[in-house]
Amino acid sequence: MPLTIPREFKPFLRDGDNAITATDARSLAYDGQLVFTSPNMTFVPQLYDNPSNIVQARADGKFWAMDPFQWPQMYADAYTWSFTIPRREFHEPGTDLWYAWWLPAFSDDFEPLSPGHVFGKLKSTHRDHLFRLYEQAKKRVGSYKLFRENKQDAVVGWITGLRSVFERFKEMRAWRDIVMILAEFQRRFLEIWSMMDYLEIFEPRLKFEDRAHRVNKTWMGCFTKDSAIALRLHKAGVPVWLIRDVRLVDDNINIHQVVPFTPADLVFGMYLHPIKNFAQPFDIQHKGPSDHQRQAAVCQPYLTFEEIPIDHTEVNRFAASREPSSGKAPTRTMKNKSAVYEPTALRQNQSQVGRDKWCDMAHPFMPNINTFFESAMSHAEKDLSRVKPTHARMDEGYRLPDPGLFVNVLSSQSLKKYLANWLACRESWLKHVYMSPPSPLPRSQSWRDLLIMQPTPQPSSSSGQMPSGKTGKSKAKLDVFFGDELSLLRQFWTGSQMLQWRGQKIEAAMLENPPHHLVQQIIYEICEQSFRYDLLELDEHLAGHMRLDQEAKKRRMELLHGIFPQHALTMWDKDFSTRNDGLNAESFHDALPYFENFRQVLIAWDGAPQDLKQPFTESMPEGEKWQRMKQCALFYVQSFYNNTGRPPVVPHILYAAP
Repeated sequence: MPLTIPREFKPFLRDGDNAITATDARSLAYDGQLVFTSPNMTFVPQLYDNPSNIVQARADGKFWAMDPFQWPQMYADAYTWSFTIPRREFHEPGTDLWYAWWLPAFSDDFEPLSPGHVFGKLKSTHRDHLFRLYEQAKKRVGSYKLFRENKQDAVVGWITGLRSVFERFKEMRAWRDIVMILAEFQRRFLEIWSMMDYLEIFEPRLKFEDRAHRVNKTWMGCFTKDSAIALRLHKAGVPVWLIRDVRLVDDNINIHQVVPFTPADLVFGMYLHPIKNFAQPFDIQHKGPSDHQRQAAVCQPYLTFEEIPIDHTEVNRFAASREPSSGKAPTRTMKNKSAVYEPTALRQNQSQVGRDKWCDMAHPFMPNINTFFESAMSHAEKDLSRVKPTHARMDEGYRLPDPGLFVNVLSSQSLKKYLANWLACRESWLKHVYMSPPSPLPRSQSWRDLLIMQPTPQPSSSSGQMPSGKTGKSKAKLDVFFGDELSLLRQFWTGSQMLQWRGQKIEAAMLENPPHHLVQQIIYEICEQSFRYDLLELDEHLAGHMRLDQEAKKRRMELLHGIFPQHALTMWDKDFSTRNDGLNAESFHDALPYFENFRQVLIAWDGAPQDLKQPFTESMPEGEKWQRMKQCALFYVQSFYNNTGRPPVVPHILYAAP
């Protein structure tokens, strides 16, 4: 029996030194001889490290507290990225990422062959959400692959495995099998997501060991008994809990609070037959101490699915019930003629022209989206029936290029062209589109054609000739939209290839591998200026009755100007602010006057919610301010979609939180 040293811990701060280092305790819990301290978290999770614990799937297909995808584990050199696995509680129910932890219910989420049958599929709405999980992982890995020299990182191949697991959802299977397939799909997705955070966030932070990064509370974190590892993880902003023998804990450590252990709130019960309600426990995967072998055991595909014979009579009846009853012959599908699937391609299927414009691509070049508008983009109703008929709609084109074009590129050469072409014609186009925008506005494809081109001098023999064919028509369309800009691009590509960006001279050659902050600034400016132009145009469309005379128009424009810092609808001709301000301000106090002006603009539009009729006040509870600001953003996003048929470009944040 181990010797227990009686000792009591209380909150304590050193004289003149209240800093919390890796070996101090923002929170401390102890149990007999072991002391658990965290320098950056306010709770201490209970460590389940009994060597005799078996690794066996529970009723939800997961492995209870031994599962690193659900609960913090001991640090392991062979599985270093496990501490960056995201935590469930930071993702709102109903969002796509929330489906990484979603638990299906047999009665609500399963479509059986017939009532009382345990064979069938997940409902299509849930399969769609899971497929979007796969797409998010694929996009993120594709972007990583493009900008990393090492193209053979293991995570690139993991996407193939994730897709192969998803394909099983399309087949008729026993409910018990679906539980395990879903758990396997979720584990693989979380492993990919955590590896990308490890490569793109954690590893770069290690380059700045002279500073401690703010803790990322959305990460799982880990336990360790090594003070050096705790120091390394603490500086990188990883939640960490250091385990020490009570005899090795210094009497002089800073302790903010002593807390009880937080137990795991996870499923512990065995799997039960969904209809007959008898236990059918899954096979034991592993038995042994809490180490990497036990972590690895939960990452392996669970291959011992229960074999349930398929009742072909029921399958045929189920299929027949889905056939059209109109008397028309069913549509025939082509057999075995699918395109070769390349899981590591940056652009495939919907990655190029079918990119989901309702959410930003996860990419280091993309500035963070304003949180109010991020929520609005997620919750807006996207049903086409909400879009007004053509005669009642606004122009759906883009005054400025779609910001996503700059991060959805095939190669560094393409990136160079996109950035160089935009910077070369930026000043000319911004003045042009502000004073006299073309009608109709360029579509996203026209912007893509402009930005990817590398013009050559026009031969004299071609003058007076009309272009022919598809390529010729595209060029003719570009001439209509961008006549002056095309001349500038020809001069640029045949000249010195020097560019200007806000007083800074840039060589085109360096844009093949540009600094992240430069591209973020360029995209930020496009997002902000697009939002201002779109807001102005949408207000003219929906609130024309507020501009019936010169005085009323002046008042309306003053209100619109008041939504933005410096009271300006243009920002391309002004210096960037030194902090996030306006609708992007970092405090309710600073953002309130801008949101109040925004609210006053919105309430004149058709369909404005009644809640927006009440003005913002400083005395409002912060929770109410938060909800009302989200409501403003949602009403704007929904109104823009209803009147154009496309998602809007919304505000983004230039300065990330420290």
